[in-house]
Amino acid sequence: MKLIKPYCEIIPQEPGLQGIYKQIELAGRTCYKSEDKITETSAEDFVNRMIKSGHDAMLEHGTVYLKMKYGGTNRDESDDIYVYTKNKYSEYETDSYGTYYITTNLRVLVENGWLSDLRYLCDPEIPHKKRVTVKFVCDRGISHELVRHRAFSFAQESSRYCNYSKNKFGNEITCIEPTWYDESEQFIKDSFTSALKEMEKEYFDLLKAGKTAQQARQVLPTALKTEVVMTGFIEDWKHFFSLRCDKAAHPDMQYLANSLKQQFIENGIPVE
Repeated sequence: MKLIKPYCEIIPQEPGLQGIYKQIELAGRTCYKSEDKITETSAEDFVNRMIKSGHDAMLEHGTVYLKMKYGGTNRDESDDIYVYTKNKYSEYETDSYGTYYITTNLRVLVENGWLSDLRYLCDPEIPHKKRVTVKFVCDRGISHELVRHRAFSFAQESSRYCNYSKNKFGNEITCIEPTWYDESEQFIKDSFTSALKEMEKEYFDLLKAGKTAQQARQVLPTALKTEVVMTGFIEDWKHFFSLRCDKAAHPDMQYLANSLKQQFIENGIPVE
């Protein structure tokens, strides 16, 4: 059994269509911890498999920035550019010249048959409403709080499919140190780690007895490490900080939220 501290990090999206594909692949492979299969050319094939299999939720992590001129497109829809302004998963800004700066995600384009609009793809400009992707490494309890923020898109490491007895996981479970761990007396630390080791043993015993990972996982602790990829608009992150940096929030959540807020500030991303 391995014990690590929680952390989070901003995952910047690379420019262009390949950047969209890579962001989706990173999020999607987090679920099964198959990041080792990522290559310089694997992203597009991965996205195409997601589309073919109907796993469209992963497509939400690919942020699409479009720059379109009202009346200057050749779209088939009768209401032209307004299909985006009416779409609840898209945001937009406009200027006095009739230019629309649209922020959406690849799932919107795929499900509505608008992939041809990728010809209007651009790098984000000042008027665009920006989206940010973050990876959290935390315990299962905190992950349950993260996914309550329903304005975001999520991808999460799956204990149903991840078999922690395998070599790729070091043949052990990984757990997260709670914020109180370092400040506790040694006998409390020993009690905590002893309980986790016992649960690990029971988990491995169930696997050895022929149970699948999705069956054996039911004895795994709340402290089990999980990874969550979250993508959302900056305005959604601001709301997240207002709730999760508050002193009323769970201490472990505060720790991560405050760390992420500082990363936003250091990267020049507004937090208020």
